[in-house]
Amino acid sequence: MASGSARVSASSAPKSIWLPILGLSLVYSIIASLAFFLISWLIADLQYALSGALAAGMVIGFFAIGILIAEAAGRIRRSWAMPAFLAVFVVKVFGIAFVLLNLGLPVWVDRQGFVLAAAISLVAWQVGEVRAFMKARLAIYNEE
Repeated sequence: MASGSARVSASSAPKSIWLPILGLSLVYSIIASLAFFLISWLIADLQYALSGALAAGMVIGFFAIGILIAEAAGRIRRSWAMPAFLAVFVVKVFGIAFVLLNLGLPVWVDRQGFVLAAAISLVAWQVGEVRAFMKARLAIYNEE
């Protein structure tokens, strides 16, 4: 065969891209949250660290729920996965805002630790999602 006429084999699509995204995002976010917990416990105190753990748990929980709903919607009909993911995202944003504004945080929560840990966990989660999406693209369009 001539070098220019080599056959390109199609990659097999995974059954779901959502579960690998969930897995990688969880790994990134949990590692970042554990690092924050240990460092803040050593530098500040246990209350600061526990405040961060609460925030990280909320971020991880809300984002994981969104991905699981997208997975479930995608199993029903593939074209429903992304709209379901986006709808759940909007509901989560307003839901978190409603809970925090109306119910508030427990009195023991250190607000600075809570906000800092939430931001760190959120950024780590997003890095995991982007990396997982990049890997999903490579499985479809393998250019190597």
